[in-house]
Amino acid sequence: MNSFIIYTILLILQIVIAKEKEDFCEEELKCIEKLHLNKDHLKQIITDESTKFLPENDVDFNSFQFCHWIARELQDVNGNFNYDKIVECIQDFPRREFGGKNDDLTLISLKIALAATESCKNITKTDNHGQTAVKMQNCIDKHIIELVKKEV
Repeated sequence: MNSFIIYTILLILQIVIAKEKEDFCEEELKCIEKLHLNKDHLKQIITDESTKFLPENDVDFNSFQFCHWIARELQDVNGNFNYDKIVECIQDFPRREFGGKNDDLTLISLKIALAATESCKNITKTDNHGQTAVKMQNCIDKHIIELVKKEV
């Protein structure tokens, strides 16, 4: 009986750990741990449905964004963007996340990814590379939303 209880507890613990890891990818989890960030705070920002854009003045989120973008090779340690990687990354997302129809699982096209990225190459860089990354993502997201709406 005692071994059954122990196995049940271990199974529940494994499910909880697996569920927690589903919320963030491996690179994100490493950044959260490395920077000692509050996972719930970051999750709240990422899942906030009241806005389509990320906060540009949240110090912790900026640090997280910079770390994550470095890990994905979207930005280097000096704050320079790898536009080819950004375009490649954009194409992994479905149109429905950018104003497309709810059932539209079609991925963002190369044409839209290139146009949105090109439109944002001249964003104002700040001294905080994470803040600049957030500004870049917000700019790109804004342009993708506009371009997807034109095609709907």
